[in-house]
Amino acid sequence: MSDTAKNEQVVRQLYDCIRRNDARGFAAVVSEKHTDHSNGRNGPAGFAQAVDNIHKAYSELKSELQLVVASGDLVVAQWRETGVHTGRFFNLKPTNKPFEATGLNMYRVVDGKIVDSWISVDPRTIRAQQAAQAAVDG
Repeated sequence: MSDTAKNEQVVRQLYDCIRRNDARGFAAVVSEKHTDHSNGRNGPAGFAQAVDNIHKAYSELKSELQLVVASGDLVVAQWRETGVHTGRFFNLKPTNKPFEATGLNMYRVVDGKIVDSWISVDPRTIRAQQAAQAAVDG
C-alpha cells in the first residue's frame, strides 16, 4: 500500500472514531503534536472534546464521508452530518429540530498520524442554526 493510500486510511479511521464518539480511538490516528488551524482544539484530546460536544448536542447523529481525496501527506474529506438538535451546542440552545451540516476538512498525515487539520463547514449551516436560535429566543 502506498503512503498516500495509508494516509487516506488514517483519515477514514478518524471518521470511524467520530461516528462512534471513541475518545480513546483518536490517540491511534491523531498526533499529540496535532494543530487544529480552524478552532484550536489540538491533539487527540482536542478531537475527543469537539466530537463529544457534537454528540451531546445532536441526538440521532449520523456522520458520513462523501468523498476522500489524498495526495501525498494531504487528505481532503467531504462530509455530511445529520441529527436532531437536542442539546446545547456552544452558545446555541436546543431547537429540537433536524440538523444537517456539510463541510470539507483537510488533514496532513505524517508517520501514520494526523498532525494538522483545517475545518470548513458550509456557511449555510451556521446561518440556519442562528436563524433557528433566533426563533427559539424570539
